[in-house]
Amino acid sequence: MKFLKLTTERYFYRILIILIALLSYSTVSAQDGIIFTFTCNDNPLKLNEMIYKSYRGLTYQVCQVQYFVSDFSIIYKDKTVKNIPQSLHYVDVEIPKTLKWIPSQEFSIQNADSLEFTFGLNSSENRSYRFKNPPENLMFWPDYLGGGYHYMKTNILYLDKEGKINAFNCHIGRGQVYNAEGEPVEYIDNDFRVKIPVKISNGSAVINLDISTIFDYPNTEIFTDYQGIMNNQKAMETFSENIKAAFELL
Repeated sequence: MKFLKLTTERYFYRILIILIALLSYSTVSAQDGIIFTFTCNDNPLKLNEMIYKSYRGLTYQVCQVQYFVSDFSIIYKDKTVKNIPQSLHYVDVEIPKTLKWIPSQEFSIQNADSLEFTFGLNSSENRSYRFKNPPENLMFWPDYLGGGYHYMKTNILYLDKEGKINAFNCHIGRGQVYNAEGEPVEYIDNDFRVKIPVKISNGSAVINLDISTIFDYPNTEIFTDYQGIMNNQKAMETFSENIKAAFELL
């Protein structure tokens, strides 16, 4: 009987330990995080459908959206600030697991007022070959254009005035200053800070990117002027202003 009692007690304690572990796991899983969403013309983004119109009347479809965000800070209602050092995340509209992120550092949005982050990577973090595996390493930026990684790839197809399908790749990364011979002699970092009010959905903060704003506001840029902009610093500056607005749009 004594042996049976000991066995029962051990069984009970073993079950108790398992329950505690499961509760601990559930607590970790429920940790505050960030959800990344996409809209276009104020509606959820639909990929590969020629249904969107720019401010200037061009019809287009969105094929791909990928970007990096980094250096997060949380500003609380009591004005205290929680910096999350070395925080970096890759977002891809076609890869569901990238659309929710729980930082490894302590991250609480309880009583948070606003969220601040860097679009892209800052100059010290934007080092070539730091990512060894896809999908992040596929964001590489050519060394002759400054190296490091794309901050963003937003690829679209659009109908020109003749109704033909054309492509425009809104790729943002390091910019260049060229000499008279057309050689890059200086590089410009196009990363910038974004600050947005905290919006909570299902216990997580939301970062939304409105794609239509990238092409419409504050610069109503005609993307027919370019096929790509990776070697055009002026164009990258113009679209970066719009991207900032696209994050900050309420």
